[in-house]
Amino acid sequence: MRKLSVLVLIAALFSCKKDTSKDPGSTPVTTVEYSFDSDANSGLMFKDGEAMDIMTSESRRYEIGKVLRVKAIDSVTIEVANFAPVDIQDATILLTIEGQAKPVKLFKINKIRAHGVKEMKYPFTGSTTRFLNTDNKEVDLSQYKTSGIATSKVSFDFTGETDLIKKLKSLAKLKWTIKYQDYNPTDNPSDNWKDNIDAKDVRRFSGFIINMAYLFQADTTRRAFINEPIVDNDKVVMTTEQKSTAFQQLIDLPKFNCGVVVNVSGLGGGGGTFGVANHVLNDYLTTDVCFIAVHEMGHMIGYSHSSSMTYPSDPGNRGAVVATGNVYKLMLSQDAFPIKKTNYYKATDL
Repeated sequence: MRKLSVLVLIAALFSCKKDTSKDPGSTPVTTVEYSFDSDANSGLMFKDGEAMDIMTSESRRYEIGKVLRVKAIDSVTIEVANFAPVDIQDATILLTIEGQAKPVKLFKINKIRAHGVKEMKYPFTGSTTRFLNTDNKEVDLSQYKTSGIATSKVSFDFTGETDLIKKLKSLAKLKWTIKYQDYNPTDNPSDNWKDNIDAKDVRRFSGFIINMAYLFQADTTRRAFINEPIVDNDKVVMTTEQKSTAFQQLIDLPKFNCGVVVNVSGLGGGGGTFGVANHVLNDYLTTDVCFIAVHEMGHMIGYSHSSSMTYPSDPGNRGAVVATGNVYKLMLSQDAFPIKKTNYYKATDL
């Protein structure tokens, strides 16, 4: 009987425990969610008919490691943009505020459509002022509700667990920044640039450059490159250290000013000049395009046609385009690239 009384008392104590779920501040903090997947909730970049000065503007330059880009417009407004020609789902946007140790989970994107763009107010300017940081600790941002945060004091990133997001995040190893360029005859005496690139050119280029970056972030590519016999501009076989340095130069290229060429398959040079023909942009999802793309990248870091950084040569008709091409073909066979025919959003482009 005594045991029964004790059990009844314990049960009574638990049943009378104070319910704090309705107390101010006691409700669980959840990350607000948005979708930018239609004309009703987002705009669209690189759509047919978009003005050239917008399509090729410096404001459209993006870091290859931040294909899903968030930037501060002013103290209370941000822009969210997807520079990939594929939908991105289940991404969390991270906000780093100067002086705070950990990034804040600003919001989750259920889905942002390919090349979708949205200008919006920070969530903390509305009804939501409680957030979680990356350690899942609560952070109160109510101090910024009215004044916002100076653009110089914030930075953004994205994260997520999907296969696509993991692949896009891997591109952060590279320093490339990408902008699309409408070169004209005065930019090159040979007049091999297409006049008036169009939105389709840019859409296809956006997938091509992401896949090229994915190729170069891979350790498999680095090993293949360093193990490959490559000669320099003087036709001297490069040492392992020299090849490692050259590969790192490709990783560290700061700018790709991307244009479309005619009459030739590609053009590349200093200052970030990088162009490929439309047949490359048409074929990269099914065919090794390194013979052209890596050739031009070799020019971008200072190698000439006498080096097998650009054309295969002796010994053994080998070189950088061969080594990278072999990995490119392997990745195609494994369906490994982030951008592929099955997820590219505009079938009429292909």
